[in-house]
Amino acid sequence: MEHIAAIMMLVGCTQGNVECKELPAPAVGFETAEECQALLQPSLNDMRSKYKIVYGKCAAIDPALYLEDATITWDVTPAKGLDVQVTFDEPAAPVLVAGKRDPQSLLSN
Repeated sequence: MEHIAAIMMLVGCTQGNVECKELPAPAVGFETAEECQALLQPSLNDMRSKYKIVYGKCAAIDPALYLEDATITWDVTPAKGLDVQVTFDEPAAPVLVAGKRDPQSLLSN
């Protein structure tokens, strides 16, 4: 199994950043942040033929947490351009159910 160290987020917007949406990245994840960075500019160039404004960013993630449930949020900001946050959801605590069984029902099975 490969380890994922970075994801690429691409966002295309209409004029003036009025309407923005996520765009498909060339891969689900990248083994290194450098691999993601190397493909970022070519990916942005490909999308510029379809969208007036295109933003892109590689976000590093902890490879050990890749299999956990994650939430990826993004926002187009005047200062940073594209702000990407990856947060990993807390694993649900196991639920234990205690019950009382009639000893006679165990014998009848």
